[in-house]
Amino acid sequence: MDEKVFTVTELTKILKETISKKFPSLIKITGEITNWTLSSSGHIYFSLKDENSIIKSIIWRTTNIKKDFKDGDKVVATGYLTIYEKQGTYQIIITEMKISGIGELYEKFLKLKEKLEKEGLFDKERKKKLPEYPLSIGIITSETGSVIHDIENILKRRAPYLKKYLFPALVQGEGSEKSIINGLKYFNKKNNVDVIIIARGGGSFEDLFVFNDETLAREIAKSKIPVISAVGHETDFTICDFVSDLRAPTPSAAAEIVVKNIDDIFDFLSRSKKELKKELKNKIDQMKKDFLNLKKNFFISSLAPLNKKKEKIGFLLEEMENSVERKIKIIKNRKEYLKNEILKSSPMLKILEKAKFVGMIKNNLNNVIKTRFERIKKEAEILRSNLNNLNPKEILKRGYSITLTEDGQMVKSVKDLTIDTNINVMIYDGNIKANVKSIEEEKL
Repeated sequence: MDEKVFTVTELTKILKETISKKFPSLIKITGEITNWTLSSSGHIYFSLKDENSIIKSIIWRTTNIKKDFKDGDKVVATGYLTIYEKQGTYQIIITEMKISGIGELYEKFLKLKEKLEKEGLFDKERKKKLPEYPLSIGIITSETGSVIHDIENILKRRAPYLKKYLFPALVQGEGSEKSIINGLKYFNKKNNVDVIIIARGGGSFEDLFVFNDETLAREIAKSKIPVISAVGHETDFTICDFVSDLRAPTPSAAAEIVVKNIDDIFDFLSRSKKELKKELKNKIDQMKKDFLNLKKNFFISSLAPLNKKKEKIGFLLEEMENSVERKIKIIKNRKEYLKNEILKSSPMLKILEKAKFVGMIKNNLNNVIKTRFERIKKEAEILRSNLNNLNPKEILKRGYSITLTEDGQMVKSVKDLTIDTNINVMIYDGNIKANVKSIEEEKL
């Protein structure tokens, strides 16, 4: 007797009929919503899940059900159980659905958020300030996918001088929390970066739930290096976002935030140089004014004793005229006395002493001005040297080159070229026209 061989379609139809017989009418099912999607046609596609299983679900656009459910909602749904024959998957067509309670994952998220918030882990006062001009950055994310490439492309464009260190980590599934924590511990132990970015692309609430781990949150809080959270899309929020020193709406936005454009840096240095020159000029002008005031006050104070002596002599002369004969002897004695007093308090002696003092002040001021000018000059030279070292031309001068296609596109991989392709090799002092004769791809 030949054994019956079913086609896939036959077997699927039998299963569909079996399900229809077993569940001929509406059934009720409870579960947590995940992957809630409103299609352009108006139909809603999502799944209901519990701890162990998941079932695909559909709400047709003509069904009178509200459209404001979301991932994480725990619901009780009423519908028809059926099989989608083209894919051979069973699903439930929902005709009625209502909230049963907050989904378990979302409830865990809210409880942990409340707990850590009460402990002060989200307080602004404890958050570290990002470095204004970082020179190195640590990135914790998957080594595959678009996230790391997007971040690296933006950093290359905005800050080609920046050193980038990738810690390849799991960002979804079992063991992800530990993997990300290991990245934080690694960078804090090495202390070789100025800022850390934790990044992951978009996903469902449960896909991103790894970033709601309590141990991970506490590890971020105790990091000595500032941490930027760049998880999911702008509308996604995780515990990692709240506890980090800064939340970026997307991984690409994190790369934009963390560094200033190199052109902006050059503008800043140029403005700083002008401001420094202006400040130095103002200080020198003020020193000159102070010196002139000191000189003026010195001469005024030196002439004061002489003016007093002149007044005293005038008084004596006037008295002597009134009683010349009677005061001759007294006047002679007084003249001798005044003569000696004048010699003792000669303005010239005081002028010479003050002039010596002023000379010392002038020398000190000149030394101070010269020292400050030399220091500022050395600092400016160091800045100019550092900028020259970052100049792409200087990098080419050390033996590196840039390969371009005929239409000017940069060659980043051997996959960008084919045999007999004309290329342009840019070196420090010119360009080399070449033709590709062979290609050898190195497996990484």
